[in-house]
Amino acid sequence: MLDYDPFVRSIAGDVGSFSARLLPARTLRAYQLPVARAVAGSVGRRAGMEYAAVFSRQAGKDEMLAQLCAYLLWQHHRRGGNIVVALPALRPQGLITRDRLVERLDTPLTRGLLRVRDGTIVQLGRASVRFLSASPSANSRGNAADLLLVANEAQDIDPDTWDAVFAPMAASSNATAL
Repeated sequence: MLDYDPFVRSIAGDVGSFSARLLPARTLRAYQLPVARAVAGSVGRRAGMEYAAVFSRQAGKDEMLAQLCAYLLWQHHRRGGNIVVALPALRPQGLITRDRLVERLDTPLTRGLLRVRDGTIVQLGRASVRFLSASPSANSRGNAADLLLVANEAQDIDPDTWDAVFAPMAASSNATAL
């Protein structure tokens, strides 16, 4: 689809519109939207804000994250950018999270642009999401997050590992952290 297409314009500036128009069966709920919009806005402004989002069990935190990442990938698919999602373990948590994102990117707008590389990288055009283990024994150094850095299930990630390995990934680019 071309950028001047009215449908594309209708979803271009808001993660809520993206969700409602592209994923109508999974539209983000009213309580998920403020978090998604705040994070997307910080990424868009390169504000480097840090957010903590706490949802009750089964309230849709992972759905919100998948749609937020899908939106950011679509927003940056031409110019590029990296999102890093750190999880306590790559298997099964990271792969479940990756698969949810791939499913959310199965839309008419994004088909043909999507690639999954090395099992842990979801790429849409020139933008990507890397799913990394935050286990203290994992080798996750050397990656960079210039759009968004996510600690998914942060309560299960060792703070020393986060500070030494993951926080520096966003430092040079002032990436937003969630």
